[in-house]
Amino acid sequence: MSIRTTTHRRMHRRTYLTRMVKKPELLFSTIIVLVMVFIGIWISSAISESVMQTSEEYSTATIISDPSQFDYAAATNFGNALLYGEVESDELTTFDEIGNGYIYIEKVREEYTRHTRTVTKTDSNGNKRTETEVYYSWDYDGKTCKHVDSITFLGKEFPFGYIDLPTYRLDLFEAGVQSQRSNYIYTRSDIRYYYNVTPNNLTGTVFASLKNSTVEDPSALYHNMTPQEVIESVKKSETTAQVIFWIVWTAAIIFIVYKFVEQENYWLD
Repeated sequence: MSIRTTTHRRMHRRTYLTRMVKKPELLFSTIIVLVMVFIGIWISSAISESVMQTSEEYSTATIISDPSQFDYAAATNFGNALLYGEVESDELTTFDEIGNGYIYIEKVREEYTRHTRTVTKTDSNGNKRTETEVYYSWDYDGKTCKHVDSITFLGKEFPFGYIDLPTYRLDLFEAGVQSQRSNYIYTRSDIRYYYNVTPNNLTGTVFASLKNSTVEDPSALYHNMTPQEVIESVKKSETTAQVIFWIVWTAAIIFIVYKFVEQENYWLD
Protein backbone atom coordinates (compact mmCIF):
# COMPACT_ATOMS: atom_id res chain seq x y z
CA MET A 1 0.00 0.00 0.00
CA SER A 2 1.44 3.38 -0.99
CA ILE A 3 2.12 6.22 1.44
CA ARG A 4 -0.26 8.42 -0.53
CA THR A 5 -3.10 5.91 -0.20
CA THR A 6 -2.49 5.51 3.53
CA THR A 7 -2.42 9.27 4.05
CA HIS A 8 -5.64 9.68 2.07
CA ARG A 9 -7.42 7.07 4.21
CA ARG A 10 -6.23 8.71 7.41
CA MET A 11 -7.46 12.10 6.22
CA HIS A 12 -10.82 10.56 5.25
CA ARG A 13 -11.12 8.91 8.67
CA ARG A 14 -10.19 12.18 10.42
CA THR A 15 -12.79 14.07 8.38
CA TYR A 16 -15.44 11.45 9.18
CA LEU A 17 -14.68 11.59 12.91
CA THR A 18 -14.78 15.39 12.86
CA ARG A 19 -18.18 15.29 11.17
CA MET A 20 -19.46 12.85 13.81
CA VAL A 21 -18.86 15.26 16.67
CA LYS A 22 -20.47 18.34 15.17
CA LYS A 23 -22.31 20.12 17.96
CA PRO A 24 -25.79 20.08 16.32
CA GLU A 25 -25.50 16.37 15.66
CA LEU A 26 -24.23 15.74 19.17
CA LEU A 27 -27.16 17.68 20.61
CA PHE A 28 -29.70 15.90 18.43
CA SER A 29 -28.13 12.52 19.24
CA THR A 30 -28.48 13.32 22.95
CA ILE A 31 -32.17 14.10 22.41
CA ILE A 32 -32.63 10.80 20.57
CA VAL A 33 -30.98 8.89 23.44
CA LEU A 34 -33.09 10.63 26.08
CA VAL A 35 -36.33 9.98 24.20
CA MET A 36 -35.41 6.33 23.63
CA VAL A 37 -34.44 5.88 27.29
CA PHE A 38 -37.77 7.43 28.39
CA ILE A 39 -39.69 5.09 26.08
CA GLY A 40 -37.56 2.18 27.33
CA ILE A 41 -38.39 2.96 30.96
CA TRP A 42 -42.10 3.01 30.09
CA ILE A 43 -41.88 -0.34 28.28
CA SER A 44 -39.73 -1.80 31.07
CA SER A 45 -42.32 -0.79 33.66
CA ALA A 46 -45.07 -2.46 31.62
CA ILE A 47 -43.00 -5.65 31.36
CA SER A 48 -42.26 -5.58 35.09
CA GLU A 49 -45.92 -5.06 35.98
CA SER A 50 -47.02 -7.93 33.74
CA VAL A 51 -44.40 -10.32 35.12
CA MET A 52 -45.14 -9.29 38.72
CA GLN A 53 -48.84 -9.94 38.16
CA THR A 54 -48.06 -13.40 36.79
CA SER A 55 -45.67 -14.06 39.66
CA GLU A 56 -48.35 -13.10 42.19
CA GLU A 57 -50.91 -15.38 40.51
CA TYR A 58 -48.50 -18.32 40.69
CA SER A 59 -47.39 -17.56 44.26
CA THR A 60 -50.95 -17.38 45.60
CA ALA A 61 -52.25 -20.36 43.62
CA THR A 62 -53.33 -23.45 45.53
CA ILE A 63 -51.04 -26.44 45.08
CA ILE A 64 -52.97 -29.61 44.21
CA SER A 65 -51.45 -33.03 43.68
CA ASP A 66 -54.29 -35.34 44.72
CA PRO A 67 -57.00 -36.42 42.20
CA SER A 68 -59.85 -36.21 44.74
CA GLN A 69 -58.75 -32.74 45.83
CA PHE A 70 -58.54 -31.79 42.17
CA ASP A 71 -62.14 -32.90 41.51
CA TYR A 72 -63.42 -30.99 44.56
CA ALA A 73 -61.50 -27.83 43.65
CA ALA A 74 -62.82 -27.88 40.07
CA ALA A 75 -66.40 -28.47 41.20
CA THR A 76 -66.26 -25.55 43.66
CA ASN A 77 -64.68 -23.01 41.26
CA PHE A 78 -61.53 -22.89 43.34
CA GLY A 79 -59.68 -20.42 41.12
CA ASN A 80 -55.97 -20.45 40.34
CA ALA A 81 -54.11 -23.66 41.06
CA LEU A 82 -50.79 -25.32 40.43
CA LEU A 83 -51.60 -28.89 39.49
CA TYR A 84 -48.87 -31.45 40.00
CA GLY A 85 -49.18 -34.94 38.65
CA GLU A 86 -48.57 -37.41 35.86
CA VAL A 87 -49.69 -37.12 32.24
CA GLU A 88 -50.40 -40.50 30.68
CA SER A 89 -52.46 -42.26 28.04
CA ASP A 90 -53.60 -45.83 27.53
CA GLU A 91 -53.77 -45.48 23.73
CA LEU A 92 -50.26 -44.52 22.57
CA THR A 93 -49.12 -44.37 18.95
CA THR A 94 -45.97 -44.86 16.88
CA PHE A 95 -44.59 -45.66 13.41
CA ASP A 96 -43.92 -49.25 12.39
CA GLU A 97 -40.17 -48.71 11.99
CA ILE A 98 -39.90 -47.19 15.49
CA GLY A 99 -42.07 -49.39 17.68
CA ASN A 100 -42.69 -48.62 21.37
CA GLY A 101 -45.51 -46.15 22.10
CA TYR A 102 -45.83 -42.39 22.52
CA ILE A 103 -48.45 -39.76 23.27
CA TYR A 104 -47.25 -37.86 20.19
CA ILE A 105 -44.73 -38.65 17.46
CA GLU A 106 -43.67 -36.77 14.34
CA LYS A 107 -41.62 -38.13 11.48
CA VAL A 108 -39.56 -35.34 9.92
CA ARG A 109 -38.27 -35.79 6.38
CA GLU A 110 -35.07 -34.18 5.12
CA GLU A 111 -33.75 -34.21 1.55
CA TYR A 112 -30.17 -33.68 0.43
CA THR A 113 -30.64 -30.82 -2.01
CA ARG A 114 -28.42 -29.14 -4.60
CA HIS A 115 -28.24 -25.33 -4.39
CA THR A 116 -26.45 -22.57 -6.26
CA ARG A 117 -25.37 -19.16 -5.09
CA THR A 118 -23.46 -16.25 -6.56
CA VAL A 119 -20.20 -15.41 -4.81
CA THR A 120 -17.59 -12.74 -5.37
CA LYS A 121 -13.94 -13.71 -5.00
CA THR A 122 -10.80 -11.60 -4.93
CA ASP A 123 -7.47 -12.86 -6.25
CA SER A 124 -4.00 -12.01 -4.92
CA ASN A 125 -3.85 -8.93 -7.15
CA GLY A 126 -7.05 -7.48 -5.79
CA ASN A 127 -9.10 -8.30 -8.88
CA LYS A 128 -12.68 -9.37 -8.20
CA ARG A 129 -14.67 -11.93 -10.12
CA THR A 130 -18.18 -13.28 -9.71
CA GLU A 131 -18.98 -16.93 -10.13
CA THR A 132 -21.73 -19.43 -9.40
CA GLU A 133 -21.00 -21.81 -6.57
CA VAL A 134 -22.73 -25.16 -6.07
CA TYR A 135 -23.36 -26.57 -2.61
CA TYR A 136 -25.51 -29.24 -0.98
CA SER A 137 -27.43 -29.28 2.30
CA TRP A 138 -29.98 -31.35 4.18
CA ASP A 139 -33.27 -29.41 3.99
CA TYR A 140 -36.60 -29.84 5.76
CA ASP A 141 -39.12 -31.50 3.44
CA GLY A 142 -42.26 -31.97 5.53
CA LYS A 143 -43.42 -34.15 8.39
CA THR A 144 -46.06 -36.70 9.33
CA CYS A 145 -47.61 -36.58 12.82
CA LYS A 146 -49.55 -39.00 14.97
CA HIS A 147 -51.05 -38.50 18.44
CA VAL A 148 -53.47 -40.09 20.87
CA ASP A 149 -57.04 -38.85 21.15
CA SER A 150 -56.93 -38.13 24.87
CA ILE A 151 -54.65 -37.91 27.88
CA THR A 152 -55.20 -38.32 31.60
CA PHE A 153 -53.86 -35.81 34.11
CA LEU A 154 -54.49 -36.14 37.84
CA GLY A 155 -57.08 -38.79 37.07
CA LYS A 156 -59.10 -36.52 34.75
CA GLU A 157 -59.35 -37.04 30.99
CA PHE A 158 -58.58 -34.25 28.54
CA PRO A 159 -58.48 -34.18 24.74
CA PHE A 160 -55.01 -34.21 23.24
CA GLY A 161 -53.72 -30.67 22.78
CA TYR A 162 -55.71 -29.16 25.64
CA ILE A 163 -52.53 -29.13 27.71
CA ASP A 164 -49.41 -28.24 25.75
CA LEU A 165 -46.91 -31.05 26.23
CA PRO A 166 -43.17 -30.99 25.49
CA THR A 167 -41.61 -32.86 22.60
CA TYR A 168 -38.09 -34.26 22.47
CA ARG A 169 -35.81 -35.54 19.76
CA LEU A 170 -36.04 -39.33 19.89
CA ASP A 171 -32.78 -41.16 20.44
CA LEU A 172 -33.20 -43.99 17.94
CA PHE A 173 -30.40 -46.06 19.43
CA GLU A 174 -31.97 -45.98 22.91
CA ALA A 175 -35.35 -46.75 21.33
CA GLY A 176 -33.85 -49.96 19.94
CA VAL A 177 -34.06 -49.03 16.25
CA GLN A 178 -31.47 -51.18 14.47
CA SER A 179 -31.66 -49.46 11.08
CA GLN A 180 -30.67 -46.02 12.39
CA ARG A 181 -27.46 -44.23 11.46
CA SER A 182 -26.31 -41.16 13.41
CA ASN A 183 -29.85 -40.88 14.83
CA TYR A 184 -31.46 -40.84 11.37
CA ILE A 185 -33.23 -43.48 9.30
CA TYR A 186 -32.11 -43.32 5.67
CA THR A 187 -34.45 -44.64 2.97
CA ARG A 188 -32.15 -43.40 0.18
CA SER A 189 -28.78 -41.72 0.10
CA ASP A 190 -30.55 -38.37 -0.29
CA ILE A 191 -33.60 -38.98 1.94
CA ARG A 192 -33.52 -39.35 5.71
CA TYR A 193 -35.87 -39.05 8.70
CA TYR A 194 -35.63 -38.13 12.35
CA TYR A 195 -38.34 -38.30 15.01
CA ASN A 196 -39.69 -36.04 17.75
CA VAL A 197 -41.86 -37.55 20.47
CA THR A 198 -43.84 -36.85 23.60
CA PRO A 199 -43.22 -39.89 25.80
CA ASN A 200 -45.83 -41.42 28.06
CA ASN A 201 -45.90 -40.90 31.84
CA LEU A 202 -44.68 -37.31 32.05
CA THR A 203 -44.61 -35.78 35.52
CA GLY A 204 -44.86 -32.05 35.99
CA THR A 205 -46.87 -28.97 36.93
CA VAL A 206 -49.67 -27.11 35.14
CA PHE A 207 -50.95 -23.68 36.15
CA ALA A 208 -54.66 -23.28 35.50
CA SER A 209 -57.93 -21.79 36.70
CA LEU A 210 -60.38 -24.32 38.16
CA LYS A 211 -63.90 -23.31 37.15
CA ASN A 212 -67.07 -24.97 35.95
CA SER A 213 -65.83 -28.40 37.04
CA THR A 214 -62.87 -28.31 34.68
CA VAL A 215 -59.49 -26.78 33.95
CA GLU A 216 -59.61 -23.42 32.16
CA ASP A 217 -56.68 -21.81 30.32
CA PRO A 218 -54.05 -24.35 31.37
CA SER A 219 -50.40 -23.46 30.90
CA ALA A 220 -47.99 -25.76 29.16
CA LEU A 221 -46.74 -28.63 31.30
CA TYR A 222 -43.64 -27.67 33.29
CA HIS A 223 -42.01 -31.05 32.81
CA ASN A 224 -40.09 -32.48 35.78
CA MET A 225 -40.78 -29.35 37.86
CA THR A 226 -42.58 -29.24 41.20
CA PRO A 227 -44.99 -26.35 41.96
CA GLN A 228 -42.35 -24.75 44.20
CA GLU A 229 -39.78 -24.89 41.40
CA VAL A 230 -42.27 -23.35 38.98
CA ILE A 231 -42.96 -20.47 41.36
CA GLU A 232 -39.24 -19.76 41.73
CA SER A 233 -38.77 -19.93 37.96
CA VAL A 234 -41.55 -17.41 37.36
CA LYS A 235 -40.08 -15.04 39.96
CA LYS A 236 -36.67 -15.19 38.26
CA SER A 237 -38.25 -14.52 34.88
CA GLU A 238 -38.80 -10.85 35.81
CA THR A 239 -35.07 -10.23 36.13
CA THR A 240 -34.37 -12.22 32.97
CA ALA A 241 -37.00 -10.33 30.99
CA GLN A 242 -35.63 -6.96 32.12
CA VAL A 243 -32.03 -7.87 31.29
CA ILE A 244 -32.94 -9.14 27.83
CA PHE A 245 -35.11 -6.09 27.13
CA TRP A 246 -32.43 -3.56 28.10
CA ILE A 247 -29.75 -5.37 26.12
CA VAL A 248 -31.94 -5.29 23.01
CA TRP A 249 -33.13 -1.73 23.67
CA THR A 250 -29.60 -0.41 24.25
CA ALA A 251 -28.47 -2.03 21.01
CA ALA A 252 -31.40 -0.37 19.23
CA ILE A 253 -30.46 3.04 20.65
CA ILE A 254 -26.84 2.66 19.56
CA PHE A 255 -27.93 1.57 16.07
CA ILE A 256 -30.37 4.49 15.65
CA VAL A 257 -27.80 7.06 16.81
CA TYR A 258 -25.13 5.52 14.58
CA LYS A 259 -27.40 5.60 11.51
CA PHE A 260 -28.34 9.21 12.29
CA VAL A 261 -24.74 10.36 12.62
CA GLU A 262 -23.77 8.39 9.54
CA GLN A 263 -25.96 10.67 7.40
CA GLU A 264 -24.69 14.03 6.15
CA ASN A 265 -27.45 15.90 8.04
CA TYR A 266 -26.91 19.16 6.18
CA TRP A 267 -30.26 20.38 7.55
CA LEU A 268 -28.57 20.79 10.97
CA ASP A 269 -25.93 23.22 9.64
